[in-house]
Amino acid sequence: MFTRRRALALGLAVPGLAGLAACGPNASGGSGGGGGEGGGATLRLAWWGNPTRDENTTKVAEAYEEVDDEVTISLEPGEWSGYWDKLATQTAGGDFPDIVQMDEKYLAEYGERGALLDLADAGLNTDDFVEGSVEVGELPDVGLAAINAGLNAFAFLINPVVFEDAGVGIPDDTTWTWDDLIDTAVKISENTDKGTYGMTQMGTVQGLFQVFVRQAGQDQYKDKGAGFDLKTATEWFDWAKKVQDSGAGPDASVSVEDAAQAMDQSLFATGKVGMTVAWSNQVVAHDALVPEGVVVLRPPSMEGSASAAQLWYKASMYWAVSAKASDPEAAVAFVDFLVNSPDAGKILSVERGVPGNMTVREAIVPDLDEANKKAVDFLESIEDELGDAPEITPQGGGQFEDILTRAGEDMLFGKLTTEEAGQRVLDELESALG
Repeated sequence: MFTRRRALALGLAVPGLAGLAACGPNASGGSGGGGGEGGGATLRLAWWGNPTRDENTTKVAEAYEEVDDEVTISLEPGEWSGYWDKLATQTAGGDFPDIVQMDEKYLAEYGERGALLDLADAGLNTDDFVEGSVEVGELPDVGLAAINAGLNAFAFLINPVVFEDAGVGIPDDTTWTWDDLIDTAVKISENTDKGTYGMTQMGTVQGLFQVFVRQAGQDQYKDKGAGFDLKTATEWFDWAKKVQDSGAGPDASVSVEDAAQAMDQSLFATGKVGMTVAWSNQVVAHDALVPEGVVVLRPPSMEGSASAAQLWYKASMYWAVSAKASDPEAAVAFVDFLVNSPDAGKILSVERGVPGNMTVREAIVPDLDEANKKAVDFLESIEDELGDAPEITPQGGGQFEDILTRAGEDMLFGKLTTEEAGQRVLDELESALG
């Protein structure tokens, strides 16, 4: 049997963990179960996701239990809407899961408060990861706080059936501009039945906002503060208002209702919208909901050039280990399996993003179905066009998406001017960042 101790001997020298294993609320006898020589370990694994991710994660946990019969994986799936509130409550109560799926927005929040184990110090093997992909999980005062579960980039998703019904051609994503996007969407809205629109309202979407400000020579953050100014924020909301006023997208009420829908009930999935946006790791889930599958495009640029799109490889999400895990060695060994094993890669596929480990990626790509290959092909197509990686979201920055949404919705409902919405975003972000 390929045991946990054997896994550690092969690739994981785990220095200095004995003391950690004996302390904290999840130590032996706590909610996380016990570890140690001669005894089994029960590890709590928490993640947010969708039905596809839930199924894949369950299967990979079962596969690991067959590889290492000393370990039991206790599964704690959740949904994005409640995941972070639950994790914060668990952290405050000393009940942090052993292994957590972590988002970039909250990495500094948890890492800089001492909640996450330094995976590099724990001996996690990252030799086969693509250059630059390990560093996206590093924090200055922590070390390797998390390892990426996959890489992605921001993308436009096209429903080709809606375009065909409207008699509108799919744009050339290497040359289109933000105005071209609206013009295309207006044609779709005008050429289809009432209630069908060219695009979703994207003015409250954090990822696209970041693309926009990067193209303006700024970024979401700089030196742990806001990296954009009022002028750029106002221009963003001017563009969002144009989406609504031109009829390219739905009105404020429909947009807010659509944003609250489950993915399979969204306007895009039900054939009522021609274009939406998502991170590329979400291509697979969207593709399954569209009869002819989605087409994946680059976002538009201000200059009408793909090289000016200022995209970047983002960790779609991370795996992190609690600094007070019930059995740190077992937890790190399981994470090693998740990110370094081709067998695990074949189960997880690219739903969490394209693997950063190139050995795993090369092992799974030949067997990918068409939907999964779309995500890989998109990332490879933009490889030579990428801008610099952005600064990791500082503590408090996890609130930005809510801040942008509130200001954007109030602007769309006419409660704020575009400049007032931009100023509110800056003021509330400054307050959140402290």
